Amino acid sequence: MQTSSFQSAIKELTDDQTPRVWSLLVTVFGELAQDKGARISGLLLRHISERIGVKPEAMRVAIHRLRKDGWIDSQRTGRTSAYFLTEWGLAQSALASPRIYASEPAANQAWLVLTNPAQQQQIGDATGAWMSANLLVTAQEPAQSDAFVTPLDADKQLPDWMTSKVCDAQTVQMSYTFSTALIALQSRLDRTPNLTSLEIAALRVLLVHSWRRIVLKVPVLPDYVFPKDWCGSICRDNVSVLLSQYPKQDLGKLEDSIASESGD
Repeated sequence: MQTSSFQSAIKELTDDQTPRVWSLLVTVFGELAQDKGARISGLLLRHISERIGVKPEAMRVAIHRLRKDGWIDSQRTGRTSAYFLTEWGLAQSALASPRIYASEPAANQAWLVLTNPAQQQQIGDATGAWMSANLLVTAQEPAQSDAFVTPLDADKQLPDWMTSKVCDAQTVQMSYTFSTALIALQSRLDRTPNLTSLEIAALRVLLVHSWRRIVLKVPVLPDYVFPKDWCGSICRDNVSVLLSQYPKQDLGKLEDSIASESGD
């Protein structure tokens, strides 16, 4: 049985809206099943999803989509199924996790790179944001000798027309909304009795999912090149604090608690 305070905390994080279920389940697997051989039972998926407000039918549709898209596969045991990330799904989760779970900025230095306007070229695998066809802000100092490269100082704000290329207004607004929700959530959790292991698992999934939807939209760049209203650094810090406060739950123990609760 969920406590009313936990339900209120979930509503604050979701703005009382159900997340896109297939995307939410990607977060569930990334949070709980990145270890080789890890399996999540259908029963545990349903319990976690229900605590976030997802209906069983919506979860079944999302599982079907994830299997079709190659994210997950399943193994049948008797009357039940266990689900796991495919090799491709594991690779995608491993690629995204360092950014999602990072407690520090993705980069500490940025460079402004001007290339020959007569040559339409991209600079290798450089991460960053293109201001124009030949003007790049990047966190990786390029090695090309024919490019003009200069470091960007943290104490000098980029003009709005450049920062808007780093992060669009919608994502900036998402960061503000999430930062506000995190403050309210922390206040509520401070007044909430101890959460159950399933509640902690659901809370962590929703925290990671909400932050993932923001951080993976933006390039790997230091905080100081983002727009003035960007709240991503606040979100990252508060998410990190909450994830430390509510540690990752052991998958095996979660499965055991579900089996015990169900009387199996």
